[in-house]
Amino acid sequence: MDSWGYPLSLLRASICTALIWLLVGHTSLASDVQPIQSNTDDEESVDNILTDVDYINSLLFKREFPVIGGRWGWEMFVDAPLNSEPEGAEITLRRAKLKYVRSFGNDWRLKLTGDYSRGGNLELSDNYFSYSGWNRAMLALGIRDPAFSLESVSQSSALTFMERALPVAALSERKSGGVSFLRRSPHNILNASLILFNVSQDNLREDGQGIVLHYVYSPVEYGNDDSIHLGGSFSYRINASEDSTQFRSRPEVATVNDYFVDTGLVAGSSEVGRLSIELSQVRGRFSWQTELLTTRVHRDASPAVDFWGTYFFVSWFLTEDKRNYQFGSGDYEQVSVGAPFLKGGKGAFELAFRGSYVDLTDQSVIGGREKNLSLGLNWYLNQKIRLMANVVKVLDVDRPGHEYDGMDPLIFSLRAQWVLN
Repeated sequence: MDSWGYPLSLLRASICTALIWLLVGHTSLASDVQPIQSNTDDEESVDNILTDVDYINSLLFKREFPVIGGRWGWEMFVDAPLNSEPEGAEITLRRAKLKYVRSFGNDWRLKLTGDYSRGGNLELSDNYFSYSGWNRAMLALGIRDPAFSLESVSQSSALTFMERALPVAALSERKSGGVSFLRRSPHNILNASLILFNVSQDNLREDGQGIVLHYVYSPVEYGNDDSIHLGGSFSYRINASEDSTQFRSRPEVATVNDYFVDTGLVAGSSEVGRLSIELSQVRGRFSWQTELLTTRVHRDASPAVDFWGTYFFVSWFLTEDKRNYQFGSGDYEQVSVGAPFLKGGKGAFELAFRGSYVDLTDQSVIGGREKNLSLGLNWYLNQKIRLMANVVKVLDVDRPGHEYDGMDPLIFSLRAQWVLN
């Protein structure tokens, strides 16, 4: 299928033009965006949040625990199975992450992170310098996650379910090194990244250089529990390698290291294009979120192959709490618990339901198709500790010729999560 050929060429040309406009034509960023007009008493706070350099800094450097000489933070996730499906499920240290950030003057900051994840290796995570001398904009140099897909850019500790949805895990961009630029206006967020080199993530490394764009329409409405998120992502990599181009996903749990869907190495890979569309809304205690992701792999001596997937979930808090959407950065952070446990309250309780689907089969690549239904219960004891229970029903795995073909386990898992930011 060559239907992407002309649109991708046109889009690449548009991206180059947009980058020149962003980086050259708008060097002075402090004066070209007018403050939001508001008829409420929050007009001053709306203006401050869009012009305060410290707030812009916080878009990349979230809350950290201060010590002499810098700030520290950490995350620890421990997962445990409640049944024997799938076979081999075991108690797992899903993540152990240590973070450090330090400022140099008013405009430069350094962030260093080490991450032990389910793959069993200590890997580089976010390690970069950022510059925030401009108003409403930031430049980052180093290793970090490219801004692609809402669920990918949101903090791991803020995810509604224990694991990201099938298509996000399989098809979103991987951690890489390069240059990232963030620009914020009252209703819009643009992240642009140049991928210059790549690092291992979950025992996978994707070669190539490229560009990643992520746009979000995120209206600021203070004094209102509602938020709307409309966004999309585009990425394009050149110099991809058949030795590293691979797409796969676990069955939305980490108590096993089995990948029910997995393309293996895609022979002849030369270029990889990705697109995604994302929608989300918070209305008080209720929220919903959905994404559609698609990937095309161009191959040297064979026709291109296409993979895609989607998910949808709804969430409802049983207590007077809500998901914590960040208007300034266009992502989700940890829930702010209104009545913490052991401090006169019972914490926050959340119920969620998700359906997800991914298709990693096209032409000669038989990566498989999988569809899941998931039910989640979260108990947020306070801002640091959360207990999670997930039930994942794998409805079907369609992967002819493989041992996972026809798999349909019912998986029960628990997680204890401790985060200090």
